[in-house]
Amino acid sequence: MKLEFICQNDNIRLSEELKNHVSKKLYKNIKSSNSKIMVNNLPLETYKIINKGDIITVLYHKEKEIEWPLYESKLDILYEDDNYLVVNKPQGLLSIPTKSEPKSLYQEILYYLSIKNLELTVSILNRLDKETKGLVVVAKNRMAAYYLQPTHEKMERRYKCLCHGIFNNVNGVIDNYIEKSIDSNKRFVSDKGKRAISHYKVLRQDNDKALVQFILDTGRTHQIRIHSSYIGHPILGDNMYGIPDEHNLCLCSYYVKFYNRYIDKYIEISIKSGWE
Repeated sequence: MKLEFICQNDNIRLSEELKNHVSKKLYKNIKSSNSKIMVNNLPLETYKIINKGDIITVLYHKEKEIEWPLYESKLDILYEDDNYLVVNKPQGLLSIPTKSEPKSLYQEILYYLSIKNLELTVSILNRLDKETKGLVVVAKNRMAAYYLQPTHEKMERRYKCLCHGIFNNVNGVIDNYIEKSIDSNKRFVSDKGKRAISHYKVLRQDNDKALVQFILDTGRTHQIRIHSSYIGHPILGDNMYGIPDEHNLCLCSYYVKFYNRYIDKYIEISIKSGWE
């Protein structure tokens, strides 16, 4: 794969300029794969200084094929082209595998691509919790992923959820910091950690519950679940941050919109959450 960028800064190390154009993960992959890096068509070490207008070319080697097992499934595909997929993830399925739970949407996507004889190099751009259902955008190659990073800035994501209680403020912005617990997968609001910004709007409320839309400016793990609980309205079925009950987690990624530069068009997909 050939990546090409134009340097935007004067008197900067090649390594630092590269980091302005690619994700941390892709930069590490470029370095670890010993990909050829050139400036103005000449090989150059990454510690060397370059200047504004210099043309950076990276000949990125194909990554190793995935070692996770593949799982056959019937993906609910709502959009597909040569570079992107939008799929509807069911509740109860991980976005990516773990050692303790190796079955995931990621492997189901890899299986789907494998039977079409396509490369098994994909990136899930908006990972959903296992308990969360709805739309997931998948880049079929690293360049397609790069064009939508950082995802929270280049993709509009909307969610609907059912929350406990009646809201006094029917819309608002939650802006704080989320930190991970040391001894568990749980997160909590803190005065440090990573900044998290959520916009919420109550769409309907009655009988001590509300249908709420969330739009995110950031993409922190469990962000909506934490923020809804933080303002005193946890999501129905959220046994980690809310009130244990008989419901499944009532949270759905129902809308995504992103610019597909390959076809010069905005892709906009929406589904029913099931609580309208």
